[in-house]
Amino acid sequence: MTLWWIGNIVLAVAVIPVVLLLLHRLMKPVTRIGEESDAILAGAGTIVSQLDLLGSLVTTGESIKEIRAGVAAYGVALDKLL
Repeated sequence: MTLWWIGNIVLAVAVIPVVLLLLHRLMKPVTRIGEESDAILAGAGTIVSQLDLLGSLVTTGESIKEIRAGVAAYGVALDKLL
C-alpha cells in the first residue's frame, strides 16, 4: 500500500505537470492556426462579395461586340473616303 501512495505522489509531482506543459505547448500553435483560419475566412468573404460583380461582365461583353462592329464600320467608311 505504501508503494501505491508513492506512485500517486510521483504521478502528481512529476507526470501531471509534464503533461500540462506539453498541452500548453500544443495549444499555442492550435490557437495561431485558428487565428489564421479566421483571417482566411474573412478574405474569402471579400472574394465572395466581389463575385456579385460578375453579372455585369455579360453586359460588358455585349457592349464590346457592339463597339467592335462600330469600329469595323468606321474602318470601312474610312477606306471609302481615302
